[in-house]
Amino acid sequence: MSTDQVPTTRRPPGQRQGKSRHCVEGETLINARSSTVWDIITDARNYTVWESGITHIRGELRNGGTIRIRSHTGGNRTFRLRVQQVPGEAMTWTQGLPLGLLTGVRTFTLEPRGGMTHLRVKEEFTGPLCGLLLCEFVSDTQQAFNDYVDAVRKRAEILSRHPKIMGH
Repeated sequence: MSTDQVPTTRRPPGQRQGKSRHCVEGETLINARSSTVWDIITDARNYTVWESGITHIRGELRNGGTIRIRSHTGGNRTFRLRVQQVPGEAMTWTQGLPLGLLTGVRTFTLEPRGGMTHLRVKEEFTGPLCGLLLCEFVSDTQQAFNDYVDAVRKRAEILSRHPKIMGH
C-alpha cells in the first residue's frame, strides 16, 4: 500500500439480528475533508457515475426531500425513501411498509478526524416482517455496503487531489 492510501476499515460483518431487528453496516477512513465526502453522498445527479451500487435515482438529497432509487441488489424494484439531514454530519433515508410491518433506516454519518473523514453507513430494519423478508437479502446487502464505502473513499480521495473536477 502506498503512503497516500488510507486503509479501509470494516467491522466484521455488521449483521446483528434480533427478534424483529436486522442491521448491516460499513465504514471507512477517507483521506479527504468531510465537506468533500458530504458533497459526494448528497449529489444525487452523480450517484450512478461512481459505482455507488445505485442504478437509478430520482429526486433531491435534501432535508425533507423524497428520492426514488433502484440498486444492483434491488433488481428492478424502485424504493421510495424520505431524506433527513444534519448538513455536513448525518443523513438518513427511511422507507417502510404500512402499519410498521417493516421499516428500514439507512444512516450516513461523517466524523472529521485530523484532515480525514470517518464514514459510517448503517441500515437498520425493524418490524414483524423483518426476518421473513430479509433472509436472502443479508449477504448481498453487506457486500453492497462494503462496496459503497469503498467507492465513496476512492471518489473523495481522487476529488481532493483534483478539486477542479468538483467545480471548486
